[in-house]
Amino acid sequence: MSSHVANVIVETLKRTVNNARIDLSEIAQASRTTSAMADQILTELTGLETLSGTSLSPTVRFKLASEAVRTGASERAMRTLTWQEFEEFSEECLATAGFQTRKGTVFNDGSRRWQIDLTGVKDQILLAIDCKHWESPNYSSKFDRAVEHQKQSLQPLIKYLRSKGKLTDQAVWALPMIITLFEPRESFLQNVVLVSVGQLQSFLDRLTPFSAELPFISDHVSAESSIS
Repeated sequence: MSSHVANVIVETLKRTVNNARIDLSEIAQASRTTSAMADQILTELTGLETLSGTSLSPTVRFKLASEAVRTGASERAMRTLTWQEFEEFSEECLATAGFQTRKGTVFNDGSRRWQIDLTGVKDQILLAIDCKHWESPNYSSKFDRAVEHQKQSLQPLIKYLRSKGKLTDQAVWALPMIITLFEPRESFLQNVVLVSVGQLQSFLDRLTPFSAELPFISDHVSAESSIS
């Protein structure tokens, strides 16, 4: 039964990219099952009452991909998610956890131009996130450049957000992070957190600035007017 479920999920994800609508007969044919079986599987997994002709939200698509992982079809399923959905789902996880989010923050600090994929602010916590939609195993050496970028950009980001009134004058607990498509082999690299998108929500739900094992950086620097 699990192989039927995985096939239906993967074929559904392939055919619903960019808001394409569900065609149960097409999905059933591609996954070598019946339309009735495809309908039953998808109804149970999505909770949607009407499937045929429906487009799936990024949250539902990721839910389906996560279920496919549990059936042993992780590589096939995760590759069907677009990089936009990857970022959108990550942002939704932050919003669900109570963070104010912003995608694609771009700024200059006088020495260079910086770009941060996703930021999240909640009380005195700042998350600076780089989203890596890589379709291959997460070897530590792959992260060298991304880790260095996250470390170097953190202080300029804090100053920039302060200058724009996005942070309070109180001390900020900042955490540089990289979110990956597949489970990373390590949780930390040079004081940068690595977490898979599948584990992101549970990570955020238990996140506090008092988590001693996390490499938070405390900063109380005033904004610099030169940053724009």
